[in-house]
Amino acid sequence: MTRSNAKSRIEQAIDDNFGAIRQISRIVRFSLFTHARFLSAILVAVIASAAMFTGVLAVMNRRPPVAIAAIAAPLRTRPEAAPKGDRLPPPAIVQAAPVAKVLESQADGSTEKFAYRQVKIGATRQVPARVSAGHAAAFAQRFPPASSDPFQSILTEKSAKTVTKAMPVALASLGEERILVRGTPINVSTAKVQPAPAVEQVVALPAQGIDIGSLLAAANMTDEDRAALQSALTASSSASPERIELLLEKAPRKDAPERLLMARLFRHDSPPSDLARDDGGVLRRVSNPRQFERLAHEAHIASTDVASTDTRRDDRAQAAEKEFPAAMQQLEKLNVPAHMAGQILQLAKENGIKLTDAALLDQSVELVFRTNEQGESEPVAVTFNMKDKTKRFYHYRAAPGNKAEFFDEDGQSASKTLMKNPVPNGRLGDGFAWRTHPILKVRKHHNGVDYAAPFGSPILAAGDGEVVLISSESGYGKYVRIKHDGGFFTTYSHISRTPPSLKVGQRVSQGQVIAYIGSTGLSTGPHLYYELRIGDKYYDPTATPLPAGTDLEGARLTDFRKQISHVENIENYIGARIATAFAPPDDGRVHTAIH
Repeated sequence: MTRSNAKSRIEQAIDDNFGAIRQISRIVRFSLFTHARFLSAILVAVIASAAMFTGVLAVMNRRPPVAIAAIAAPLRTRPEAAPKGDRLPPPAIVQAAPVAKVLESQADGSTEKFAYRQVKIGATRQVPARVSAGHAAAFAQRFPPASSDPFQSILTEKSAKTVTKAMPVALASLGEERILVRGTPINVSTAKVQPAPAVEQVVALPAQGIDIGSLLAAANMTDEDRAALQSALTASSSASPERIELLLEKAPRKDAPERLLMARLFRHDSPPSDLARDDGGVLRRVSNPRQFERLAHEAHIASTDVASTDTRRDDRAQAAEKEFPAAMQQLEKLNVPAHMAGQILQLAKENGIKLTDAALLDQSVELVFRTNEQGESEPVAVTFNMKDKTKRFYHYRAAPGNKAEFFDEDGQSASKTLMKNPVPNGRLGDGFAWRTHPILKVRKHHNGVDYAAPFGSPILAAGDGEVVLISSESGYGKYVRIKHDGGFFTTYSHISRTPPSLKVGQRVSQGQVIAYIGSTGLSTGPHLYYELRIGDKYYDPTATPLPAGTDLEGARLTDFRKQISHVENIENYIGARIATAFAPPDDGRVHTAIH
């Protein structure tokens, strides 16, 4: 073939191809050999997906299906880490319990420890402060409140540039001896939450003229701790402290003495000072207050175990349950003993304060009461906050032989009202009205009321007062007259006799026996003629409510005002404890320990 023929054929082929393009197709059947590369890519994708799914389930602490785990097993390049355990449960947050343990001197010279509580029922609106601005300022200066968040100071450290940064909980427990350096490697692991030590906080508020040593005798300390504290107080050149707070480690047995951990002294002319015991047993001053505040927080949590075991119920409690069911129920839910709740509600009723269900929506009752170590409780102060005014009463014993009663802020009795019937089980006869005299047969006004009773039955003083007359007249027969603190008089006539010990000028208390039923004078039989006179007018003693307690005067009034100041100090102390009772600082986070 010549070169020219070959060239012509090539040109002819090019012309043919560009002139008419022809499709060429071929069918390739499936086989492992022909599709090996494609199948390998799919298998790798499936295994990778299974491995990823297994990792997700491991994080969720769930076991993957056996088939998926078997596929993913060959891909693991290192041993599987142990599944992450559950977080430690957050410590229980204890509600702020308004409890304060106070050492107090008694009237007989002894000392005793009381647990004070403060409760409130009714409306939750804010009420005006009871303490004057001047008194509040003086108290704040003399008794500065603790830090509002002592844990904030415990769990923070300050650099030289005064930049504050948070510290882990466990690091704070190391104290100031260990200095943290940024970048220092440490081994952090989880640890169980350690229970707080059983710490008790007791406060002593020495009154003027009271020996501090005798007051501290009521604290359940060891003799060595008491002597060390007394030595520290004696060695101080400053004035005697006006408040002493003790932190005591509770003993395993109730009858065993407690160990003194720290003491904080408050003086009006200087900041509070802390004392801690060194290795030699000597109490020395501590400059860092954080340790005291931490232990005080633990003591606050432990103080919630104080409870009253007083289960007495009397007629007043039963009457209050029927008349004021809502108020009674609220007080008992706050662990106020039933007999005390009835006493408070009766006090409100006698002073014209309504505590019905509807009234409690707009007014409130604040009660401070105390419980001794035998579990017996008694009220201390009660405040009735009404829409337009506030009434406050204090429970006070006017004399060692008298029963404690409520007084208002001016020292006037508020818990005793004049008795309508001074003859127990006496039967009411002629009342306060016009009548025809049974002996004189003339129409005249009966200025009192008659109570019939068997001859010789006791007659009681209708209220506190002074015996001003023991005499006899033709109409009255033998009689006793009492002048009460409110300036009114009661007369008890037709009596047979008086107790030999009763004398003119003697002070008597409500319910005290002053005479016995007789039938002297113009009388038709054994009975009492009971008369009430205010100024020059006579009133019906069965329908005239009058305060019949003791109005404090002179030295008693001065002592009562000291008691008011003491109660206000305790209320401020309770308020300070509530303000510093906050939740534990970890808020449910895992505690860390340093190795």
